[in-house]
Amino acid sequence: MMQTTKALPLLAIFVLGEAFVFTTRHRCIKGSSTHHFSAADEEIDWRAFRASLVQNGLPSLDNDSSGGSASAASKSYAHITTPLVEVGSILVSIPTSDLCQGLDQQYWHRSVVLITEVSDNLAHGNIEQTVPDEELAMGEKRGKWSYRGLMLNRHTNSVLLGSDGETATLEEYECDTWKIQRGGDLLGLDSTSGTQFACLHRLGLHSDAASSKLIGNISYTTLSIAQSLCNENPTKYRPDDFITFGGFCSWRPGQLEREMGEDRAEWIVLSVDWQTIWDELQQQREKASQVIAGDCADEAHEILLNAGTIMWRNFLEKIGMEEEQATSRLPAGQLGFYDKMLNVWAEEQLVRGSFNKDDYNDEDEDIDTQTTPKPIRPGTIARAKSPPTNDMLLYDAEFLRSTILVLEESADCTVGVILNHPMSAAIECKESEDPLPIRYGGPIDIETWRDGSYRDDYFEEDDGGDEEVYEGFMDYQNNRVNFEDMALDDDVDGEGVGFEDDESSFLWIHRSKALGLKKVGTQLGSSHIWLIKEDDALEHIQAGTLQLHDTMVFSSVSIWEKGTELGMYGGGLQEQVDGLHSMEVIEVDDHQIHYVWQILANQNVLTKEALDTNIDATIRAWNLMSSDRGEKAHRHKSKERLATAALKAYMARNLLGDPLNTLVEL
Repeated sequence: MMQTTKALPLLAIFVLGEAFVFTTRHRCIKGSSTHHFSAADEEIDWRAFRASLVQNGLPSLDNDSSGGSASAASKSYAHITTPLVEVGSILVSIPTSDLCQGLDQQYWHRSVVLITEVSDNLAHGNIEQTVPDEELAMGEKRGKWSYRGLMLNRHTNSVLLGSDGETATLEEYECDTWKIQRGGDLLGLDSTSGTQFACLHRLGLHSDAASSKLIGNISYTTLSIAQSLCNENPTKYRPDDFITFGGFCSWRPGQLEREMGEDRAEWIVLSVDWQTIWDELQQQREKASQVIAGDCADEAHEILLNAGTIMWRNFLEKIGMEEEQATSRLPAGQLGFYDKMLNVWAEEQLVRGSFNKDDYNDEDEDIDTQTTPKPIRPGTIARAKSPPTNDMLLYDAEFLRSTILVLEESADCTVGVILNHPMSAAIECKESEDPLPIRYGGPIDIETWRDGSYRDDYFEEDDGGDEEVYEGFMDYQNNRVNFEDMALDDDVDGEGVGFEDDESSFLWIHRSKALGLKKVGTQLGSSHIWLIKEDDALEHIQAGTLQLHDTMVFSSVSIWEKGTELGMYGGGLQEQVDGLHSMEVIEVDDHQIHYVWQILANQNVLTKEALDTNIDATIRAWNLMSSDRGEKAHRHKSKERLATAALKAYMARNLLGDPLNTLVEL
C-alpha cells in the first residue's frame, strides 16, 4: 500500500485511532473471557497507534492488528500534533521576535511544558478558583483558563522538608526531603499567596481518586498526598519517587491558540510516550541532585539551566528538528540576548541562597564600610549603577542607564524623573520650532502622583489587549500635543512650591538662570534646575524668554515609597542606593549638568529610525555622570552590553510600542 496516509490531517488520524481502540476492545472482549481491557491499556494503545499512523501510514483493520498495536505500544514515539492539545501533550517553546521573551518572562525561552488539564469548553474556559485576583495578569478573559500545565525544565537547588520541618536521622531526612522544580508563574515559589505544590509519579496510583492520570504510567497528585504516602509507607514510597513542582502555568481561552497560530508560532505541540517524558525528568534530576549536594556551587545555576536546555533540545530532536531550525527565525545576536537574559533569570530564580558579586560591585568598593549614606534631597542626581544588578535587568529595565533627578524627598517617598528616556510623543510649543519630545519619567503618571491615587491598586486597570505597551503615549493624538489645545490658567501667579493648582497631565522643568533669578518656577534644592508650571512654560516659550533646549517635559514620574518593612533603609531612593546597590548618588557641578543637558536636548521624538541614536544619547549622558571614568564598565563589558540591549528592548516595547519588529542583538 502506498504510504500516502502520512499526510492525513491530525483530526482524521485521531478519529481513526479511536476507531482502532473500539475495534481492538471489541475483539479482546469477544475472543477471550480472561482478558480485561483496562483504561490504561486503552490509552497506551490509542496514543501509540496514532503515533504509528503518523509514522507508518494506515494499516488494514481487516487483519488482526492487536499484535501490531502491542509492538507499537512497546516503543517510544514522538510526533507533532499542533494545534491539537490534550492532557499529556508536551509544549516546546520556539523563540520568536517578541521582545517579551527577553524582558518580562524569560523563563518561557527554551521551555518545555506538560499539559495537565484541558477545559471541557475551550471557547469559554473554566473559572480560575485557586489563583488570587491580584496575581492574575491583565487582559481579555481574565480569571478564566482553558489549559493548565507544568513547566518541566526549570529545576531549582531548593529542597522542601516535610510538614514538621524537622528531621532527626539521615533516614528521616531522606524520607522527608523533596527536590523542587519551578512549575510555572502562578502560585509559584515567590507567590505572596503561598505556593501550590504538585507531584508527578509513576506508582500506579491512578486508580486512586487522589491521583489523576496524565499519560501512560504518569499520574498527577498533590504534595500533601505524596507526603502522606511516604510517611505512612516509608519502606515503599520515598520523595524521590515523585517529581515535585512549585506553581503551575495556564492559558486563557483563545490565548494558546493565538500563540500556536501561524502569525506567532511560539509553540510546537508534541505527543510523546510516557517513558520518554519520565526519562527526561530523571536525567534533569540527576544534574539537580549534584547541585543540591553542593558539588558545584560556583556553577550551580548554569548546570541547572543547561539541564533544562538539554531537555528542550532532546524533545526537538525526537521529532527530527535541530536547534538551528527551531531558532532560525532569529538572528544569532537576538537569540544571544534571549539566552543571556534567561541565564540572569536562572541565576536569581533557580539557585536560592546564591550571592551575585556583580550586584555588590567591585574589589575596590567595600560596601560594609559605607556607613554614611549620601543625602538625598530635591535637585539630587542619581544614576543606575555599573554594572547593573540582576534585579534591575529582570524587573526594572526602564532604569537601566537611567539618570534620575530628584523632585521631592519626604517621609512617605522619594519622587524623581528619569531624564534621558524620550517617548514617541511630542508637544508643539512654537510654530517655528520642532516639537518638544515628551519624556518618560517613570511608571507613575503625573495626575495620579499629584492626587495621590497612585497609592491605590492601579495595577487593576485593564490594558484592554494583549500588547503590553506603556499606555501614556497612546493618549496623544498623532503622537503630538498642540499647546493651543491646552487649558491655560490665567490666574496663576507663579507661586506655590507644590504646584497643587496645576492640572496639567505633564511636568515641566527648565534650566534658564535668567528666569530662575526672576523666581519663575521652583528651584530644586541648590541645583540650577527649576520646576515650572505648564502655562508659565508655554507663555515664556512663546515670548522667546525660554528656549526649548532649556526645557524638558515629562508624562510621568518615578516614586520610591518608604516604610519600615521596605528594607534596611526604610525604602525610598536611599534603599536603591545603599540597600539594593542598584543606584548611586552623584555629586555633580553645573558644568557636568550643562553637558548632560546639551546631549539630552538633542534627543528626538522616539521613532523606529531614531531609536538607536536616542539610546546612544541616553548612554552618553549616563556615562558623563560616572565618577569612575568607565573603569567598572570595562571590567564588566559583557553585562554592560546586556544592559544596553535590555534597555533597547524596553524602549522598543514600552515606549515605542513595537515589540515584534525591533531587532535587539548582543
